[in-house]
Amino acid sequence: MTTTLLHIFRNSPMGRENLMQSAYFCKQQFGLSLAVYIPKTTQFGMDFGRTPVNVQLDESYVAYPSTARARVEEVLSELKCIYQFCVPAERVAGGMQLLPNDWAMMTCPRVISEQSSRIGLGHIGPKVRRLVKYAPFPVFIPSMAFKRWTNVIASFGGSDLGAVAMKEGMAIARLAQVPFAIHTQLDGITKEECEKGLSAAGILDTVSCGDVEWRLYDEGTFEDNLYAVPHDSLVVVGAAGHKLISELVFGSKLEAIQATLPNPLVVVGPDCRTPWDRLPGSNA
Repeated sequence: MTTTLLHIFRNSPMGRENLMQSAYFCKQQFGLSLAVYIPKTTQFGMDFGRTPVNVQLDESYVAYPSTARARVEEVLSELKCIYQFCVPAERVAGGMQLLPNDWAMMTCPRVISEQSSRIGLGHIGPKVRRLVKYAPFPVFIPSMAFKRWTNVIASFGGSDLGAVAMKEGMAIARLAQVPFAIHTQLDGITKEECEKGLSAAGILDTVSCGDVEWRLYDEGTFEDNLYAVPHDSLVVVGAAGHKLISELVFGSKLEAIQATLPNPLVVVGPDCRTPWDRLPGSNA
């Protein structure tokens, strides 16, 4: 399995901020390298086997092509980040370049098919949702501006996908050598039910001995309790939904998180491989 994060470069000030966050993520991960793709057209594809995903970019991704590579090199040189440029497959489909699909992670702004000025904080675009739904790797959604994170928090409400997100968060925190905590809102679920989920995921003993902080909230709304998430946290969350893309629902918790928090997010989709099989430095 690759140990590389894929970044689609947008040649704009916001694109620079996103690139800085990808580079920072790789430096935090100790062994995760960076691959940068500079689009030549506003479309590219990724083939996930049973489901090819076509991505439509806005014009800002192909603006000022003569300066794009130099700007990438300048940013990453200053950050001392190990990187390479992604070269698409030779074959094309309908004039669209096909990118490799076996990445450890992919960086995706909340919206990739609208102009930056139209991106709302509380909105994840349908193209990003489609990638999350079918990708075998998690999707890193950066904050609007470059933001360092010094701890990792996973949102867990008892679901199987929430357990995968917890493992993802633990793997990231372990490799970055930063604190890890679990955020649980007891809304329609009991502590005992959550403990069963932790036990099934093999995490309960780690929580019980105090190696991982488990923050339980049984009062107030989920959105209000998100205020307890520190500003310098990387937030990891699972995205539910196996419906048609036109009906895809990420789940109320994820919708609340992405609409409320300005923090960078790692979103784990239903087809995502477990982090222990994918992330660098994993032994399990």
